[in-house]
Amino acid sequence: MTNIVETTRLILRPLTLADADVAYHGWTGDEEVAKYVSWLPHHSIDDTIDWLKEIEWKYDNTGNILENDNYIWGFVLRETNELFGSGGLIWDNDWKIFQIGYNIMKTHWNHGYTTEAMRAILLFAKDTLGIKKVSGGHAKENFASAKVIEKLGFVYDRDSLTPHIDGTKAFDSREYLLNL
Repeated sequence: MTNIVETTRLILRPLTLADADVAYHGWTGDEEVAKYVSWLPHHSIDDTIDWLKEIEWKYDNTGNILENDNYIWGFVLRETNELFGSGGLIWDNDWKIFQIGYNIMKTHWNHGYTTEAMRAILLFAKDTLGIKKVSGGHAKENFASAKVIEKLGFVYDRDSLTPHIDGTKAFDSREYLLNL
C-alpha cells in the first residue's frame, strides 16, 4: 500500500530527515507562516529534525501503513520537484477526531495548492485509512485558511479558543467538521 498521493500539479509524499533544511528555511521556521497555528515557529533546524522524527510514518514488516496519530505529507510541485510545504491529519485527543492541518511557503500562497493537496489527502483518509469524519479549524483572522476549509466542503461547527502548544497564548478560532 503506497502513501504517495498525486494530483494534477502535486506529488504528496512522507517527509524525511533529508527534508529538514528545506522545511526549516521554507515554512517551519517562518514566523509569518506560523502566525495563525497552534505550534510555535521552529527556532533551529534541530526543532525541525525533532518534528520530522515525530511525524514519521510507521509500517509493519510487509510495508503496510500502521495506524498512527498523524499522517503528514510533504507537498512537492510535480513540474519542478520543489518541496514547498506540508499537511495532513493530526489526531486531536480532546475531541477524538483527526484534524486537518497544513503550512506552505509564502512564495506558494494563493495558487490553490493547499486546497488541491488537502482534497487528495481527504480522499486518501477515506479510501485508504477508513476515516469517516474529520475536523478543521482556523484563526478567525486567517481568511486564506477559511477559504481552503470552505472549498473542501467543511461545515461550521462552533467558535473556539485555540491555545498555542506552549500554553502562553491562544487565538480565537472557528471549528468545522466534514463527513467523508
